[in-house]
Amino acid sequence: KLVKSDKPHLQNTFTKSAINLSYAHLVRRTCHEVTTQQECFKALHVEEFINRFDALTVDDHAMLKHLILVFHNFRDSDIMEHKLKSIVFNETPKKYDGALREKAIFALASRALRKGLEKDYFLPIFLTKGESHEVRIAAFDVLMKGTQTTTTFNKIMTYMIYETDYEVFNYVY
Repeated sequence: KLVKSDKPHLQNTFTKSAINLSYAHLVRRTCHEVTTQQECFKALHVEEFINRFDALTVDDHAMLKHLILVFHNFRDSDIMEHKLKSIVFNETPKKYDGALREKAIFALASRALRKGLEKDYFLPIFLTKGESHEVRIAAFDVLMKGTQTTTTFNKIMTYMIYETDYEVFNYVY
């Protein structure tokens, strides 16, 4: 929809994905004025990408991962933060696999770190033993990029005493 042309080179898979990623990057760079940022994101149709994501089945891995990368380029959007949080916390009607949720964690990371919410967002995921080790390691990785308190480190170390997943245990130590 962004490029209205039927030229053959614009129909290539790589070109189509590059157009989406470039558009998202340009929208983020255009909407840099903090006071009007969220209205700008709405005016430039960020929600259309969320609707495209929601229309996909959980089995369409390639397109879902591509759209998560597009979401990463929209990183300053409140709408996108809410959507990525719902994917990370598995609060959507569709249940996405660990690989997609891991990418959503990294897409949400810069905004969470900038707002100082990394502990609120990622510590509960890291401490949940029912999560896959990929998701837990991604959450831990983002946690360590932020500023942590001694209490948080003590909590992590206490959980590591009883950790049964060797992938997580080895990554932390």
